[in-house]
Amino acid sequence: HLKKALSEPPVLSRSDVGEVLYLYLAVTSEAVSATLIRETLEGQKPVYFTSKALQGPELRYQRIEKVALALVTAAMRLRYYFLAHTVVVRTDQPIKLLLVRPDMAGRMLKWSLELSEFDIRYESRKALKAQVLADFVAEMTCSPPSTDGANKWTIFVDGASNATGAGAGIILENEEGILIEVSLALTFPTSNNQAEYEAFLAGLRLAEDVGAKEIKIYTDSQLVASQVLGEYQAKNDNLSEYLTLVKERITKFDSTEIQHVPREHNKRADILSKLASTKRKNGNKSVIQEILSHPSIQKPTRVLDINAIGDANCWMTPVYNYLAHGTLPNDEKEAATVKRRACSYTLLDEKLYRRGFSIPLLKCADEATADYILREIHEGINSQHLGGRSLARKALRAGYYWPTMQQDAKEHVKKCDKCQRHGDMHLAP
Repeated sequence: HLKKALSEPPVLSRSDVGEVLYLYLAVTSEAVSATLIRETLEGQKPVYFTSKALQGPELRYQRIEKVALALVTAAMRLRYYFLAHTVVVRTDQPIKLLLVRPDMAGRMLKWSLELSEFDIRYESRKALKAQVLADFVAEMTCSPPSTDGANKWTIFVDGASNATGAGAGIILENEEGILIEVSLALTFPTSNNQAEYEAFLAGLRLAEDVGAKEIKIYTDSQLVASQVLGEYQAKNDNLSEYLTLVKERITKFDSTEIQHVPREHNKRADILSKLASTKRKNGNKSVIQEILSHPSIQKPTRVLDINAIGDANCWMTPVYNYLAHGTLPNDEKEAATVKRRACSYTLLDEKLYRRGFSIPLLKCADEATADYILREIHEGINSQHLGGRSLARKALRAGYYWPTMQQDAKEHVKKCDKCQRHGDMHLAP
C-alpha cells in the first residue's frame, strides 16, 4: 500500500458547485502549510495546497497562533474557494475558542475579523488517510497524537499587588505542547492574597474555555493552596467568598490537582503578573492581555437590561439564537444573512455585543431600550438637544448600538417639542 501511495502521487481535482471542502493544517517551527481536499467515494482528493515560510516575529509566535496563521494564509490565498464553498477545518487544536474571544491580542482579533466573511466550520481531526498529502505528517507536536492529551492541562498562576497596581499571570499548557499565556490587569483595589485568588479563578475560567477535563494547578501562594485543599481555614470574609467560588468552579472538571511550588519554579507566571500590574499603554502583543474591572466575588448589579431579547420581531433574536444555540431560520437566504451578520457580534455573559477591529465592544439595544437611551441623551440631566446625526454619534460613543441608530435619532429630534420651537429656521432665498 505504501509503494502504491508513493508511486501514484495525488493529482489536484476540481471541486463541484456547492460541495463541502475540508482543510487540514500543519505547523512546524519554521513553516506553516494547509491543504484543501474534497471527499469522494474513491477517497480524499486534493483540491489545492498552500505553504508559508515564517519570517522575523512570526518565528516567535506561540504554536496556537501559528495554527491560526496557517488558516488565515490559506483563506487569503484560496479566497475564491472559501467564498464559493463551505470549508470545514479539521484540527485537534482549540482555535475556534480562541478566535471568537473578544479580548484577544490585536493580531488574533484582526485574523478573526478577516475570517468572518467566510463560511468556516470546525470539527475534530480524524485519522489520516493514505490519500492525504505527505506534508501533513508533520503534526503540531513531536510526540505521538493522544486522545487524552488535549484535555489534560497544566496551569501556573500568580498574583501581584503593589503601589502601582495589581495583576495576575496565568500559563496554560497541555500535553500536546499548546501554550497559552495571559497577563490579567486588575483595575480595582486588592490585596496580594486577593490577587492570588483572582489569578487562580482566571486560570480555572481559561481552562474551562479551552475544554479541559483534567487540570493541575501550581501556585506559589501557600495560603491559597492550603485553603483550597482544606488545610487552612479562611477567616477573612472576602477570602471566604473567593474560596467558595473556587470550590464551585473546581467541580466542573473531572480531575483537579493543586500544588504549592516555590516562587523560583513559577517565574514565568510571576513575570506576567508583574507585567499586568505595571504595564499601562501599548500592551505586549506576544501574550494575551486582559483587564478585570471588578472582583470575581462581586454580585452583578443590573441597572439597565440592554439585551432583553424579546419576541421574534426583535432584531437581536436571530443573531442571539445562532451564537447561543446554533439555530438558524429555515429560509436559506435568511440563514446565510444571519450567519454573515453574526460575525460582527459576540456574546458575553449571555449579552449581545457588537465588535470591531478599531472600536470597543458596543452593547446591543432593543427598540424600547434604544428609545430610553435617546431620550436620556437628548433630554436628560446633561441634555444638549443635539441634532439627529450628533445624537446618534453620542449614543455610539456612550457604548450602545442598534442598526437603525441614525434614522431613529433623526425621528426623535423631529418629535422633540423644544427643538421644533426654538431650533434655527433655514429659509431658502
